[in-house]
Amino acid sequence: MRLTDSRSWLKQLLGYLLRLLPLSWIEWLCQLESSPNIRRIARLGLRNRDVTLGNGVGKGLKFNAAEANPDSALGIYELPMQQVLASHLKPGDTFYDIGANVGFFTVLAAKLVGLSGRVYAFEPVPENADIIRHNVKLNNFSNVIILKKAVSDSTGKGKLLLAEHPGGHTLSTVGMPPDLKGSTTVELVSIDDLVAQKTITPPSVIKIDVEGAELDVLRGMFRTLEEFKPILIYEVDDGDREAFMRKSQEIETFVRSRGYTISHLEEAYSNLGWYVGHAIATPARTESVSR
Repeated sequence: MRLTDSRSWLKQLLGYLLRLLPLSWIEWLCQLESSPNIRRIARLGLRNRDVTLGNGVGKGLKFNAAEANPDSALGIYELPMQQVLASHLKPGDTFYDIGANVGFFTVLAAKLVGLSGRVYAFEPVPENADIIRHNVKLNNFSNVIILKKAVSDSTGKGKLLLAEHPGGHTLSTVGMPPDLKGSTTVELVSIDDLVAQKTITPPSVIKIDVEGAELDVLRGMFRTLEEFKPILIYEVDDGDREAFMRKSQEIETFVRSRGYTISHLEEAYSNLGWYVGHAIATPARTESVSR
């Protein structure tokens, strides 16, 4: 057996054994500031497990993080992003979760917009989309529509490069993930096409987390931005600082050209070894209006 195989097997075994422990024990172990190794191991017990969120905007919601970041199972995942959603989403709004992964922000938004609102979760990876559906069902939400599609600048077909990290999949047109494990063909859609066809209702707030394809997504919603002026919340990330800064600048230039003001959020990660930034872009008409 190869070393990588034995490590994977051991990790799965530890995760299985930890999931036999009461959730309260796992949460306590994850809070041991003096023992980072214990915290890291304990987090394995949060994977593939239905839990009730005890923290954050989604407190009280049920959630299964599957193989994604265990912070989501604790309710502490990307807290600055959570706070922005809570500040700008209101009952009756329409939210687009572009790059929904396993649906953490999908279920938070479903709670915030209420029965009179609507959430569209765009996630091209079938396994992730299935987890979103599971999390929606756990909370009995009827206001979420899941689209197994990758959002881009045009409608058609594309190649999605699959990463070992479940949140690292990216379209082949924008680069290759460092932990590439394969590829698959996915359906591409543009937001402008879907809105024009009335397949989806116009957005109030849009979250974009698409591993390098942000500009393609934005170009594909050019008319939507002009007509409906949704609030944009987006993530930029890269392992190289210069590439990260270049991506951020390109997105900011495009968004500002559409009449938006950009504010950078507090850092969600520290000592990650990877550059990650979040920002909110607010259209001029809402700058002085409290939502």
